[in-house]
Amino acid sequence: MAEQAAPATAREWHLAARPQGWPVPTDFALVEAPVRTPGPGEILVRNAYLSVDPYMRGRM
Repeated sequence: MAEQAAPATAREWHLAARPQGWPVPTDFALVEAPVRTPGPGEILVRNAYLSVDPYMRGRM
């Protein structure tokens, strides 16, 4: 299997504000950040899918 180069930037969802009641779009921010090179004992994982279980709403 050929090694694939890591992308230079990644998209990250940041919690911009703790939701008060139901979450609204302004509670979150989509941010582009540089992808750093993994250090010793670390790996870089590329996610294909993200699922947020309704259970997580109470944990936010």
